[in-house]
Amino acid sequence: MTQAPWYRDGMNRIRLFYLLVQGAFGIYLPFINVYFKDERNLSGREIGILAAVAPLLTLLVAPVWGAAADKRGSRLRVLRWAIAGTAGGALLLSFPETFWPLLPAMALFALFQVAIIPLSDGVIAAAAAEKGIPYGNLRLWGSLGFALRGILLGQLARWFGPRAIFFTYAILLLLALPVMWQMVSHEPPPSTSSGRSQTLSSLKDRSLLLFLLIAGLAATSITAGYLFLFVFLHSLGASASLMGAVSAVGALAEAPMMLPGGRMIRKRGAPLVFATGMGLFALSWGLYTILQVPTLALVIQVLAGAAMGLLWPAGVTYVAQRAPAGQAATAQSLLGAMMYGIAPLVAVQIAGPVFDGSGARMVLTVAAGTMVSGILLFALTRRWVDQAKK
Repeated sequence: MTQAPWYRDGMNRIRLFYLLVQGAFGIYLPFINVYFKDERNLSGREIGILAAVAPLLTLLVAPVWGAAADKRGSRLRVLRWAIAGTAGGALLLSFPETFWPLLPAMALFALFQVAIIPLSDGVIAAAAAEKGIPYGNLRLWGSLGFALRGILLGQLARWFGPRAIFFTYAILLLLALPVMWQMVSHEPPPSTSSGRSQTLSSLKDRSLLLFLLIAGLAATSITAGYLFLFVFLHSLGASASLMGAVSAVGALAEAPMMLPGGRMIRKRGAPLVFATGMGLFALSWGLYTILQVPTLALVIQVLAGAAMGLLWPAGVTYVAQRAPAGQAATAQSLLGAMMYGIAPLVAVQIAGPVFDGSGARMVLTVAAGTMVSGILLFALTRRWVDQAKK
């Protein structure tokens, strides 16, 4: 079968890949805890334990996936296995009806799922740099996919019920598999170091280590804030439709910011753009702390979406630039372990007690303060973070 000209272009395949994969994440992430509560009648404690599985495995397993992919020199092949395993895990996760069977099913699902973002970002960031294309110009298609997921899931849920979450998630991931063929012209050569040596080599880079700490503070703030943002909006009287619109607006606002963000990264450097995104996030959390009219959350969330549109591409780009030769996936896995592993585990421990003691508005205040501390750390260490790679 003859392929359309646009499909033969590897960069267009990357755009389609992000649209499918991030669209799948957009279907799963916002609704899975609601499914556990309403369809499986789990307690808050049980939902919290299930929610901690992915961050814990991100911390423990994601660097192992990255090191294995770098060692083999076939990152896309490892990524295919991760995507296929995640799709299978999602289908398996739809069957258990009580907490204890759900726990091992969630662990199996997360074992594969935590590898997708660092492996794909490592390969795609390198391909974008080779073509002279800002990474954000490709990643914005993921934001569009994430934002459009509600329309797709809403219709499917009416047809097939709440379990459509899992089947739609799996189908979108499986559709991404053929897109990956010839998505990049070639991959970086395999690393000659052991997995442990690769990780240690990346962590010996003081500039990269400092950046990971700053990224960890940013991710802790983001996770803590979003844990209770919609609880806060609900307490102000926000309807379900308004909260859904807030979620969609935030995701849609990411995409247009990624276009100028790529030019900003090339002109000003990835660290400064990352810090700018942190500043916008701190401002958005600060505005939420004084919010009284829930409809104004639509305006504030545009600011938060723009912040993410700067922050994430800048982080991936910086790590790709700092990664030792042949260790792109390992370095991106370390960023993923920090932002999706350590930071969420810390955020849960902070946000939960603060919410119990002082409410959701105080959680957002703490989120703003945490983001400001990350900005201050960047200001104090910028000379080392900006240091040219040796």
